[in-house]
Amino acid sequence: MWDNPDALNRISRLILAATVLFTLWVAGRAVLDMAFPFRQVSITGGQHAETRAAAQRVGPHLAGGFFSMDLAATRAAFVQLPWVRQADVQRHWPGRLHIRLEEHRAAAAWNDRATLNTFGERFEVEPAPHLPRLYAPDGMEKILARHFGEFTQIVAPLGLRVEHIVVTARQSWRVRLSGGVTVELGRERVNERLARFASVYPQAVAATGTLVRVDMRYPNGFAAQISGKSASHPVSRSQGHSA
Repeated sequence: MWDNPDALNRISRLILAATVLFTLWVAGRAVLDMAFPFRQVSITGGQHAETRAAAQRVGPHLAGGFFSMDLAATRAAFVQLPWVRQADVQRHWPGRLHIRLEEHRAAAAWNDRATLNTFGERFEVEPAPHLPRLYAPDGMEKILARHFGEFTQIVAPLGLRVEHIVVTARQSWRVRLSGGVTVELGRERVNERLARFASVYPQAVAATGTLVRVDMRYPNGFAAQISGKSASHPVSRSQGHSA
């Protein structure tokens, strides 16, 4: 081919045509950007001061005009902000850009180094001190979030709140409730065991006083440690191994 002048001429013409077309495309985009810029950019949905400040910094640096802006890239730039869960970017003729942000709603602290939202999704924001604390191996975020909601419903009629949930590496569950009582749930039927605790809690408190720790891992009963006592006192304890 290299010794064929006609073939070389055809290739040269094709390269030249491609270069001209590319140049025209770039120039056309520049003309469109100048002719149809975004004259109004509105950002809604950012409630946290951190999000509002970051959005103000990002906004002036958005690239492109009405026809040339990469909406997916713009959306990705906002989703990278710590509190932003989703971003919807829409163009409105002739020169308006509307960006609607959906922020995470913090539900619990995750291992004291991140936060879980109400969907059980982890996001890298330092957890607020007032949030319930969840401790578990990474990867269990959605499981913990689901159980947190279920546990909350179980103990709410008692006027109690879930403050801590701990899941060990061996998958053993422990719950600390408001009022300082810790409930050992073991590795199996954790919802059922917490519901059984809720059913006996008022009578147990009436009979023994303030409970510090309750072990619900026994099939037909439980063991409890009472406030001011160093030893565990069996309130109703079945024979057999706990799990």
